[in-house]
Amino acid sequence: MSFERLRWRGEYAAVRFLEGMTADFGPRRREALGLALGRIAYFADSRHRRVALENLREAFPDWTADRVRRTALGAFAHLGRLLLEILEIHKEPSALLRRTRIEGWEHLEAAARSGKGYFLVSAHFGNWERVAWLQAALGFPLWMVTRPLDNPLLEAFLAARREATGNRVVHKRRAVREMVKGLKEGRGIALVVDQNFGEAGGVFVPFFGRPAATTPVLGSLARRLGPVVLPVFAFPEPEGAYRVVYGPPVEVPRTSDPEADAREVTREATARIEAAVRACPTAWFWMHRRWRTRPPA
Repeated sequence: MSFERLRWRGEYAAVRFLEGMTADFGPRRREALGLALGRIAYFADSRHRRVALENLREAFPDWTADRVRRTALGAFAHLGRLLLEILEIHKEPSALLRRTRIEGWEHLEAAARSGKGYFLVSAHFGNWERVAWLQAALGFPLWMVTRPLDNPLLEAFLAARREATGNRVVHKRRAVREMVKGLKEGRGIALVVDQNFGEAGGVFVPFFGRPAATTPVLGSLARRLGPVVLPVFAFPEPEGAYRVVYGPPVEVPRTSDPEADAREVTREATARIEAAVRACPTAWFWMHRRWRTRPPA
């Protein structure tokens, strides 16, 4: 057996051990352990710690070094909390609903009634997994566009949880065709658009004052097919609770320049993400090199 396969099995065994160990934990205990695990990762993972600190210094140049460090530590802590929360999303929806405040639900209902399909746009912010899982449990399932995890055992484990309430996982390698099909059927497509897009054709839009390479798919399909573009963010609260906010839809302009219209959709969706991150900086994934790809000179 190769070293890679052994590593996959080790990672999978560790996750299943955590799942079993925390199966009977209450929200307060689960949150405390998750935060502790995340803080340990902050000190153990020097590479991603450096990335987070660098990103925060660039995004908030007026912050003190101590505030940057505390925010980076908080972001790692939140990831630990998120990991343990993902392990519990196979439980009864009522248990999670009691710890979830939902605002702007009328925007989702209107988008679903439009008949044109809709993009549910979010970021690696808060607990985006809970949003999709609960939304499907409440009668509005999604096709979730995701990049498969490198570990196939963990990918199958996570996909089973994502699909437990009626969602469907669509991997990015075949995503565009599936998104077009789903929108034409009037479905909701869940898409996160806050990671660096290093391939040809990326759209550069401002994100914290710096040009960020972003997927062109959202804007181009929104302009071409006319679905509703609906942002949603899950803001963390104490004891495993979240405030899920469905915002007003992003306007899709229709001028004589479709390319400019698509870029404007991407810009506005990214601006909504930035606003959420500014409101709660520790809830975003600062460990990712969001600005790695640079625009042409």
